[in-house]
Amino acid sequence: MFINRFDNDLLKEFSTLSIISGILFIIAGLIAIVYPVVGSISIVFVIATLFIIAGIVKSYLAFKVHRNSAGGLFKAFILLLTGILLFVYPVAGAATLAILLAVYFFIDGFSTLYMAFEFRPLRGWWLQLLNGVLGLLLGVLMIVGWPFSSLVTVGIIVGVSFIVDGIFMTYTGFEAKKL
Repeated sequence: MFINRFDNDLLKEFSTLSIISGILFIIAGLIAIVYPVVGSISIVFVIATLFIIAGIVKSYLAFKVHRNSAGGLFKAFILLLTGILLFVYPVAGAATLAILLAVYFFIDGFSTLYMAFEFRPLRGWWLQLLNGVLGLLLGVLMIVGWPFSSLVTVGIIVGVSFIVDGIFMTYTGFEAKKL
């Protein structure tokens, strides 16, 4: 017997946001596939920016709170250095990112398969299953061409992942509106 673990009112509220997010994911995915090198470098630059912001915040906290802590200052330095190196060497950053993404896709694929079986009584659960299998395949593809094809594969594979996630989110949003 299936017990509905989802609040219908919450799902209806979620539906519009899910549709909008899904469409944005699909558009971002298409851009990354059409311009894979630009997509790869953009992803590296976003991550570099996040590292630099985290390094600045950590630096501020280290000076404010941990004035006598070499560990806090060292962590801030490593965050800043990593962000700067990613900006200076984006191609090497893309190769490194390819390995990290392979690990991410393996973990994401397995967790998405698990979620698919939780969604199983609902219509469209098979899209989540397909998304999980695709995640595992993307992880394998990231490993196979590494490091030579990293600059192109990062953009294409992240683009494909975004499109599949976007399709699932859009479909789920439309289904939730029917409740």
